[in-house]
Amino acid sequence: MKKEYPRLSYHIECTDEVKQSVVNTMGTFQDIVAEKCVEYFERYRRRTFVTPKSYLSFIGGYKAIYKEKFANVGSLSERMRTGLAKLMEAEVSVNQLSKELVVKEEDLVVASKKADEVLVEVTMKAQAAEKVKMQVQKVKDKAQAIVDDIAIDKAAAEEKLEAARPALEEAEAALQDSITGETVELLEPYLDMEDYNLETAKKVCGNVAGLCSWTQAMAYFYGINKEVLPLKANLALQEGRLAAAQTELNNAQIQLDEKQMELDRVQAMYDSAMKEKQALLDDAEACKRKMNNATALIEGLGGEKLRWTASSKNFQNQIINLVGNVLLATGFLSYSGPFNQEYRNLLLQLWKKEMDNSKIPYSNDLNLTGMLVDNATVGEWNLQGLPNDDLSIQNGIIVTKASRYPLLIDPQGQGKIWIKNKEKNNGLQVNS
Repeated sequence: MKKEYPRLSYHIECTDEVKQSVVNTMGTFQDIVAEKCVEYFERYRRRTFVTPKSYLSFIGGYKAIYKEKFANVGSLSERMRTGLAKLMEAEVSVNQLSKELVVKEEDLVVASKKADEVLVEVTMKAQAAEKVKMQVQKVKDKAQAIVDDIAIDKAAAEEKLEAARPALEEAEAALQDSITGETVELLEPYLDMEDYNLETAKKVCGNVAGLCSWTQAMAYFYGINKEVLPLKANLALQEGRLAAAQTELNNAQIQLDEKQMELDRVQAMYDSAMKEKQALLDDAEACKRKMNNATALIEGLGGEKLRWTASSKNFQNQIINLVGNVLLATGFLSYSGPFNQEYRNLLLQLWKKEMDNSKIPYSNDLNLTGMLVDNATVGEWNLQGLPNDDLSIQNGIIVTKASRYPLLIDPQGQGKIWIKNKEKNNGLQVNS
C-alpha cells in the first residue's frame, strides 16, 4: 500500500508537480534514513533512530531554511536586476542625449550665425553713430562756446545797464519832454558856470529857478541815455544770438540723443542674441556633460554588466534549484548528525538519486557547507577551538543550525572546548 504524506502548505518557487514531488521525497528521505540506521548499527554497533518527530522537525526546518535562502537570493537577484536596469537606463539616456545634443548643436550654429550677423549690423551702426556723434559733438561744442561767450557779453551789458538804472530812472522821473544833442551843446556854456544852479537861480529870480533845474535835468538825461542806449541795443543783439545758439545746441543734442538711442537699440539686439547663444551653449554643454558622465559610467561598468548579467542568470538558476538544495541541506541537518562521514556522503548520494527520479531540481555542484555557513564564521569557529576538517565543520553546522539540540560524543574534548569558547559571553553554564 502506498504511503500518504502530509502536504507542504508553504510557498516555494516551483511547479505544483515539483512541489508534490518534494512532499513525497521528504517521506522517502525519512525511509532511507530509517533503513541506514539499521545498517549503521549492524556495521558499527551504534544505534540511532528516526521518529515522526524527526519528520516533523524536517518539514519545519525546510520551511525556515527555504524562507531564509529565498529572501537572501531574491535580494541579491533584485540588486543585480536593479543594477542592470540602471545601466540600461544609462544606455537609453546616452542615446537620447546624443540625439538632443545634435539638435542643440544645430540650434547653436543658427544662433551663432544670427549673433554674428547682428554683430556686423551693430558694428556698422555703431561706427555710423559714432561718426555722427563726433560731428554733432563738434556742433554742440561750438554752440556751447558761443552760448558761453554770449552769456559773458550779456552779463557785462546787464551789469552796466543795472549800474546806470538809478540815474536813468531819476532823469526820466524829472522830464516832461525830449532833448537833442544840439540843444545840449548850446546849453554846455551855461551848465559849466559855477552859479548855474537851483539855489543861485532862486536868489536871483525865483520864477526862473524851475527852468534852470529843468535844463540841468535834460542835459543829465541826455548823457545817461546816450550811454544806456548802446547797452540796450547790444543786450538785445546778444539775446538774439543767444537764442539762435541755444536752438542750434538743442538741435545738436536731439540728433545726438537719437543716434544714441539707435545705438542702444542695436546693442540690445546684440546682447539678446549673445544671451540666446550663451544659453544654448550652456544647455549644450550641460547635455554633453550628462552624456559624457553616462558614457563613462557605461564604459566603466562594461565588464560589470557582463558579470551582473551572468550573476542575474545564476541567481535565477539558484532560485529554481533552491527547492532541491534546501531539501538536501535540511535533510543533512535533520538526519546526518549521528552518522560518520562515510554514511553522511552515502545518504546524500541516495537522496540525490531519489530527487533525480522525482525530477526535483538542485545544483550539481552544491556545497552544503558553503550553503549553510560562510567562511568568516568557520574562521571564527577555528579560532574558538573547532578543528578545521570537513567532519568537524559539518558538526559545527549541525550544532548551530539544527532545529533540535544535539548530543555530542566528544572523547577528545574538542567540541567541549569550542562550545565553551563560543558561548562564554552568552552566559553558558557548565556542570562538571
